[in-house]
Amino acid sequence: MRLDIPAELFDDDFTAAAFKACAREFAVLDLMRAKRIHEHEAARMLAIERWELVERMERPGIVPTEKEYDQIKGELGNAIASMNARSRKAAAPRRKP
Repeated sequence: MRLDIPAELFDDDFTAAAFKACAREFAVLDLMRAKRIHEHEAARMLAIERWELVERMERPGIVPTEKEYDQIKGELGNAIASMNARSRKAAAPRRKP
């Protein structure tokens, strides 16, 4: 991928190398968000540890797999509990008025 950006936009405080690294990280995270690559591939591409990837994912609002799993697990648990409560209610003997 190539970007044509005028050299005069960069200086000692905002270097072309730093911008390139930032653009690369953005691209890798966006590929992951679009589910084109997995988290382990993103960590490898960015040459960072898993915990660093999780921190970088959470900044722009990308939910790490284990947190997404925990959320789904919680929702499923709530749905099962609700279904069980309805079943118990339906099976309970009715009181005569």
